[in-house]
Amino acid sequence: MGSVAAGTKIPCRVSRTLDVGDFSILHQLTWFNMAVHSNSEYAKGTWFKERSLAGPIIFTVADGLVHHADNIDELLGKDGYQIYAYIGVDNMKITSPVLFGDTLTADAEVVDFRPTKNPEINLFIYKNKTYNQRGQQVIEYQTTMMAKKKAE
Repeated sequence: MGSVAAGTKIPCRVSRTLDVGDFSILHQLTWFNMAVHSNSEYAKGTWFKERSLAGPIIFTVADGLVHHADNIDELLGKDGYQIYAYIGVDNMKITSPVLFGDTLTADAEVVDFRPTKNPEINLFIYKNKTYNQRGQQVIEYQTTMMAKKKAE
């Protein structure tokens, strides 16, 4: 078995605290400007009682934690592979809100690493569960990528 066998933990070496500035930048960049995310007065009347981070942005931050510092490329490189393409995301569930000041930490592991019809390319599948500082899971999903054999 190589470094990318099912069950292998992906080293996620950083956590990220999200503050008001992060919320503003991320929502402006992505156009997720619904009132619950961009209007503090409106958000006071929601069950969160404050602005919350939009679900697609929670995914972006969570996946960034997994890919930070080329964690996956480094893991694949141990077996002579590199990331070739990001194929898709499955079974995404937002399980808890992300609010100002939350610190997110990713917990990712390899689900599968298998060949395709092309002997140079494998499918690399990983699962990410990301948690806040209180140990509450905020998101989980599974990602499929193509990994290409490095040129020798």
